[in-house]
Amino acid sequence: HIQVRVTLESDSFFDFVRLDSLWLETSPPLAQQVIGEVARVDQPEPARGLTEVRLGEMTDFTYDLRAEFDAAGQQGFDAIRIRTSSRPQFRRLEMGATLQAIDPAAVVEGEDELVVQLPERVTRSRNVPVRLVFGTEVFVFANTFTGEVFDTQSADLPQQVEEGDVRDEVKTSSLQVFGLSGDAQQTIQDLRFSSGVVTPNGDGINDQLQIDYQLFRLPQPLPVELVIYNLAGRQVARIAQGYQGAGPQQLSWDGR
Repeated sequence: HIQVRVTLESDSFFDFVRLDSLWLETSPPLAQQVIGEVARVDQPEPARGLTEVRLGEMTDFTYDLRAEFDAAGQQGFDAIRIRTSSRPQFRRLEMGATLQAIDPAAVVEGEDELVVQLPERVTRSRNVPVRLVFGTEVFVFANTFTGEVFDTQSADLPQQVEEGDVRDEVKTSSLQVFGLSGDAQQTIQDLRFSSGVVTPNGDGINDQLQIDYQLFRLPQPLPVELVIYNLAGRQVARIAQGYQGAGPQQLSWDGR
């Protein structure tokens, strides 16, 4: 069965929101099951069986995959997408029984995901282990590196990676990464301003203020507002910035 929950929200009490239709698309699975396991590169066998990192610190991870096939009609896959919640840095791709480094067909490093296209397909007849090594930052105390595999030559839907025990030398059996409990006591950290002066007179110098910062411990995106006060403490501007989640963020103000 399929169970769906739809939550409709409005920015105004007087706005009316409704759902007109819902489209569900299905396709055959690419494999019977695809199992994934994540660990720190320097700690494949953590003492407590948990992958723990320092929040906001670039950390290298291994992401092992193992596919299982039970039918000839399962066509396999040639690409992997990992959602990291912050910008990743691809390190290398390893394939085969001995996990030899191999050049990927393509790599895309997105704002919050990593997409790697394999040079060869993983199929029932050529079912080889796959390991991705990448670096990224973690900004929440419990972050799941969800993944999916897909076929770049087909319009079929991706197949989700399920967590489990992939390799004997990795002892996490999980896709979750945990931040150390003593990290990130403040939600907003590393606050930086592009300039200490804003002079919006159109001369191209300090016409706009850019604010960079990092958000920690947010379980989901939350609404952000920029509030401006004058030297007397009186509010002169209040600007909605939309929703932002944990990780590096940025907003700007044009002086108006």
